[in-house]
Amino acid sequence: MTQHPPDHTLGVDIGGTRMRAAVVAADGAILDRSASATPAGDPAALLDRLEALIGRHPDMPVGVGIAGLVDPDGTVRYGPNIGIRDLPLATRLSAATGGPVTVANDASVAALAEQRVGAAVGADDVVLLTLGTGVGGGVVAGGSLLLGAGGFAGEIGHVIVHEGGRPCPCGNRGCIEAYASGTAIGLLARERLVDPDVPTTLREVDDPTGADVTAAAAAGDRFAADVIEEVGGWLGVAIASVVNVLDPQVVLLGGGAAASVAPTALPAARRALAARLVGSAWRTPPPLELAALGDDAGVVGAALLAGDRARRVADPAAAAGGRAETDLPRSDRPRSDRSRSDRPGADEDTR
Repeated sequence: MTQHPPDHTLGVDIGGTRMRAAVVAADGAILDRSASATPAGDPAALLDRLEALIGRHPDMPVGVGIAGLVDPDGTVRYGPNIGIRDLPLATRLSAATGGPVTVANDASVAALAEQRVGAAVGADDVVLLTLGTGVGGGVVAGGSLLLGAGGFAGEIGHVIVHEGGRPCPCGNRGCIEAYASGTAIGLLARERLVDPDVPTTLREVDDPTGADVTAAAAAGDRFAADVIEEVGGWLGVAIASVVNVLDPQVVLLGGGAAASVAPTALPAARRALAARLVGSAWRTPPPLELAALGDDAGVVGAALLAGDRARRVADPAAAAGGRAETDLPRSDRPRSDRSRSDRPGADEDTR
């Protein structure tokens, strides 16, 4: 059967609580969408749900973005928020549906979407941090999605900003995820509320969450705003390390918690980034901005990635003559917390 470059692809974004799907055109426009609860902790139910979804879109390339470590052949090695270990997702779905399925990390595909059709259009070198339950990340370098030798590149949430600091769900201590995720925002506020003299409307809330804190900050609560500002400072520390390594044109903040924390967190993050940028007297920090696609970034990026792969398969000569591929590496690729003194900005001599 003759293969043609796809006009439409199916993108699926699997998060810890919600699973989104969309039919996406080659220009990133969403033509149809759906959403359902993620059957976390039940890989068999997840596969059944995905097979039924893909079955409603026959002969359409499929891209899946999923929270976790995904290797080059589409096996989800570690997906703690979804309860997955060593699940050959791409292979299983391809076998069940008879069509090509591309699987990658959800934040990585979101970065691709922002670079292609979102806030970073026109930039070839882009870093995205996603804030939600955890902190994710994705990197586009030279116009291509950077996945690394094992497919695990872009785990910015596990850049260590405080050696021996707060415990992180990954098992390490001091990761930026432990200081700047939605979960961490709630934890930091609860720790500070131990002081009975702190005035805040959050005392009216039992066990305030990150969402409670951001809502209070938006309503003018000074205590809550201070918490978000501190989180922004930690973000800037992590971003500085990433910028010093990758030198991107732009850094974006996305994910479910980004828009609500941005008014307070972004200015603090920009200050911390500028203070820690190597050679700051001779260079300008990259813009640090809010991502544009919101919850659509995952489905759009997964669909675009699948479309890239399908076009390469349909016309290998054209793909070989173009710039570096942006789809998944092929399976034959070689694999090779705190006192004021330790708050970001407390000691600017650390630059």
